[in-house]
Amino acid sequence: MKKYFLLSAVMMLGIMLSAQTQQGYVKTKGRMDAKGNLIHGQGLKGATVSIKGKTTILVNAEDGSFSFPITDKQFRLDSVRKKGYQLVDMDALGKTYKHSSNPLYLVMETPEQQLQDQLDAERKIRRTLTNQLHQREDEIEALKEQQKITDEEYRQALQQLYEDTDQNEQLVKDMVERYSKIDYDQLNEFDQLISNYILNGELMKADSLLRTKGNINERVEQYRKHEAVNAKEKEELSQRQEQLEQSEAFAIQERDDLANDCYRKFEIFKMQHLNDSAAYYIELRTTLDTNNVEWLNKAGVFFDEYLANPNKALRLFNRILLIDSTLFNENKMIIINNYRNIASTYLDLDEYDKALMYCNKALNICTTVYGENHIQTAKTLETLGVIFGKQGEYKKAEDYFNSAISIIKTISNGTIPESSTIYANLGIIYRISGKYEQSLDLFNQALSQIDKLPPDEQSLEASEYYNQIGSLYSALGQYNNALTFYEKALIIRESYLGRRHPTVAVCYNNIGSTYDEIAEYSKALDYINKAISISISYYGNTHQKTATFYNNIGSVYEHLEETDTALLFYKKALDIKKEIFGENHPDVAISFNNIGLLYSKTGEYSLALNYLTKCLEILVSTYGNNHPNVAGTLNNLGQVYYYLNDYDNALIHYEQSLEIIKSFVGENHPNVAKCYENIGNVYSKMGLFDKTILYYQKSLEIRQALLGSEHPFTIKTQQKISEIQAKLKEQEPQPNE
Repeated sequence: MKKYFLLSAVMMLGIMLSAQTQQGYVKTKGRMDAKGNLIHGQGLKGATVSIKGKTTILVNAEDGSFSFPITDKQFRLDSVRKKGYQLVDMDALGKTYKHSSNPLYLVMETPEQQLQDQLDAERKIRRTLTNQLHQREDEIEALKEQQKITDEEYRQALQQLYEDTDQNEQLVKDMVERYSKIDYDQLNEFDQLISNYILNGELMKADSLLRTKGNINERVEQYRKHEAVNAKEKEELSQRQEQLEQSEAFAIQERDDLANDCYRKFEIFKMQHLNDSAAYYIELRTTLDTNNVEWLNKAGVFFDEYLANPNKALRLFNRILLIDSTLFNENKMIIINNYRNIASTYLDLDEYDKALMYCNKALNICTTVYGENHIQTAKTLETLGVIFGKQGEYKKAEDYFNSAISIIKTISNGTIPESSTIYANLGIIYRISGKYEQSLDLFNQALSQIDKLPPDEQSLEASEYYNQIGSLYSALGQYNNALTFYEKALIIRESYLGRRHPTVAVCYNNIGSTYDEIAEYSKALDYINKAISISISYYGNTHQKTATFYNNIGSVYEHLEETDTALLFYKKALDIKKEIFGENHPDVAISFNNIGLLYSKTGEYSLALNYLTKCLEILVSTYGNNHPNVAGTLNNLGQVYYYLNDYDNALIHYEQSLEIIKSFVGENHPNVAKCYENIGNVYSKMGLFDKTILYYQKSLEIRQALLGSEHPFTIKTQQKISEIQAKLKEQEPQPNE
């Protein structure tokens, strides 16, 4: 179901990609000095790390730390570069790494330093092996001198010793390779000591230190026992895993069955319009699988549209954002729609900056993934239009709606279900801009598309269009038609949503305001008070919707001549609107206008001129000079000048107002009748009764045609004509007696 400026844009399914983060360091090696003390390596700021198929990271931290997002569970290094340095372990490139909470260490050295490390390691290793050779030679020599071996055994022993020594070259090569690459920063203290002892030829110390961990043969035996236990456990685990998989399969089946039953209960209560009970079951379903995006989305939509609880809806939609992004890597549609969901919910909460931010995110993905001419792009442009329309930037809103319609026509000749709401939203903008015929045509186009929607959405969608058509007829002064459409919308909404829903409050307000226009004030108060009660219960005293209803009930009290009460409600509305929109918004201008007009009626004319002038400045800057709202304010300024007995200025403003109104609605409109009456009032004060009668008569003809002879406005105009006719008769020359 699509909602409008008084409500919000449609909610749809979605998700935002998230990524894990891998930490790392680029650094030089940690080393042991001659005394066996650790000298830490240094971070290499300015290095670049390239991740295969992903990104290149510039290391900016002094300690060489960096991080990068990992959308998959693993990654590979393409290169690690820094001018003047080389990677110590070239095998790190091309190697597959798994994401880990432990940092990735990438060790680099200058070629000169790495060569020096290799030479130092080789020198120490060769020195150790040479010392071992000399020691072994001395041992063989001693055995010969002690005549413990024969001459032949002596020669064989030396020969074997030298053959073994010749084979040490591979050992030297392997050990140089290993020990020249060691980063002592990454070793614990035990391994640092052993490595340092071995490299420096302190083999007895190394061996003694190793012995502190226990007899290695016993440790091997213990390991084998442990391995056997693990093998047995693995076999048992395999059996339990099979049982677990069967149990999980049953649990999934049971969960899905429960979910279906929850949804059936939801449907049962929804069809009975017991929305609180329906909400319980659709939310209960989300707890059965917290990762099910569809279930979360459906619950969020229901809470937003049927219970008018945008905060709860936003919490449900935001839960979708927490789901592992790997579930949605391939589904960009979900991402787009979820951004729109969040934008629309923030729009319900009057948080326009956040709404705009998320909607623009959706648009960026739409145009990148699908291009300009795609339904998702059109729908996102529509949502942007709604946001700007709600902020009073009607030209921007109109441009976005027209762009969306252009896309719809390009891809489907404007016949897909999504087109109906775009037509209706543009119709609202045209109504606000005074383009009444175009507005009605767009609403009718929207109605013609309803049968393409799912059956359960058609009635509520129709209620939206009925409400907007009612507003249009009200703007045209066709109040009976307006009431007919408002009441159609009300019947549907009360049936589907109950009598305490905010969109029902909108209908109550509109009906009440229409009764205010036709002077049925008790009915007007009854309906608008209902609207205020609902709005306060949902939104509180400081919400835009509540402000609108305060303004409208102020109008009723003004017509009842209860000016103090009217002013109280007008100022409540103004304070709320200024807090939300700032000083220069059309909604704020409406409050300035109403307060100014009321002050003119109470004789506080300087205050009246001040408020009305502020109003006119805002409206002209928003709409230009030729707009129905500008005409209304000109009329009200004319009234102030009338009360000030400045009849020339009063006539100028009344006549400017009349010309603008006639250009939009033609001759037969209640506002035209009012303008004629006002001009007649001025001529009456000027004593020009012939002109007074002329304008009163024009006003009377319109009111009789539109409102009937028994309407209070019609009767009042007839009375005025009679009074002026009596004055004209008094001015006629009397016959001489």
